[in-house]
Amino acid sequence: MPSPEADAPPSARQADVPAPRSAAGALALLAVAQLLIGLDYSIVYVALPVIDAALGFSAESLQWVVSAYAVLFAGLLLVCGRLVDTFGARRVFLGAAGILAAASLGAGLSATSAQLIAFRAFQGAGAAALAPATLSLLTQTFPPGPRQTRALTVWSTTGAAGLAVGVLGGGVLTHLTSWRWIFLAVAVVAGAMAVGGLRLPRPAGPGAPRAELSLGRALLATAAVSLVVLWLTRATGGGWGRPAEYLPLAAALVCGAAFARLDRGARSPMVPRALLRRRPFVVACAAAALFMASFGAEFYVVTLLMHDVHHYSALRAGVAFLPLAATAPLGSAVTGRLTRAFGGTRTLVAGFAVGALGIALLLPMTGDGPYALTVLPGLVISGVGQGIAYTAAYGLGTSVLDEQQGAGSALITTVQYFGGSVGLAVLVSVMGGTPSGASARAGIALLAAVALAAVVVLPVAHRGHVAHRTH
Repeated sequence: MPSPEADAPPSARQADVPAPRSAAGALALLAVAQLLIGLDYSIVYVALPVIDAALGFSAESLQWVVSAYAVLFAGLLLVCGRLVDTFGARRVFLGAAGILAAASLGAGLSATSAQLIAFRAFQGAGAAALAPATLSLLTQTFPPGPRQTRALTVWSTTGAAGLAVGVLGGGVLTHLTSWRWIFLAVAVVAGAMAVGGLRLPRPAGPGAPRAELSLGRALLATAAVSLVVLWLTRATGGGWGRPAEYLPLAAALVCGAAFARLDRGARSPMVPRALLRRRPFVVACAAAALFMASFGAEFYVVTLLMHDVHHYSALRAGVAFLPLAATAPLGSAVTGRLTRAFGGTRTLVAGFAVGALGIALLLPMTGDGPYALTVLPGLVISGVGQGIAYTAAYGLGTSVLDEQQGAGSALITTVQYFGGSVGLAVLVSVMGGTPSGASARAGIALLAAVALAAVVVLPVAHRGHVAHRTH
């Protein structure tokens, strides 16, 4: 049992509210952490051609520089959410920042492609612990009300901007220094976060008994996610017609079914059943998965087209994403006003609709043409849609969480990055290793279709929630 001085679990964390000055400092730290999670996922995009030339990846294995991070991130989020609810968010935050700093240092010093992929996986593990701890600390620091709403807006704004800022920063660092500094810079920031986290207020109140933590269920959940993405990645090499290539999928289904059965009968489930009965939370999870499968994969295809078709340098490609990095926070900033006027689900759907239009406007970049006509309009409009959709999804999901902040936020982020891993694998399968012409147009059309699917699916799910409540 943790001592009274230790970081108390959520049951004891509401005992005092930080003063405004300490709360502002905590918000700044948590916003940087949220920015770093998205940034660390996308910072490698514009550097991929340079990394490929330095370490020698195959066309299909190159995506694992991105997917290794996403797979471990998604696979470990559920158990990390339980760790937050058991040991306290502050303690998990400090450990996660340390892991992320060490893994980033290892990635920056990697000498082979295998080493880089391994350290990217460790980065994902650190981020998996950081994500639920960050959101849980934010809701602890700011009680429900206007202050929490404003804090969530700032937090989600940095999250929405993280993907675009990562691409921009990756291009600048790769051009001015070396591709290694895209990881070493993250190590510096994560280390500074660990030091800053020591100043986070300790929740008052007595400790609580540890909840049940099952290593078996954690391994099953991680294996199920990892095997699905492994299957999709192997299939991109032309293995769709070979029966043996479906063995990872079969193993994933077995692991997933075993996890669901064990977790359903557990005294302390990693996926609390009460959360799955809250329709707004389920809608938010679906939105998070579709967000990353469409907008998250957008960065991959646009980066490859900039390099392979338009022959942009890493710096020019990074700077080319600046309009998206600027408009995503604008979309986040207006989300609160739109939500108050039209409701969370309508705002969420509007964000996906605007984002889908932006992706469709990128179709001309598959051919020759000036940046201002073929790339800029799509990035600007897509950025606005991304900012609205991201903020609305997390706002809708966190609005129904109470004492299960760690598990709930972990589940939302799990499906988000699992959706990103699956979306990226399917995109690579459709486009091939070197997109151009028809294959690139097919990839962009696929991403726009995924975003439009959210426009259709999410209102249906919301209407089901309303009908259920009226009965």
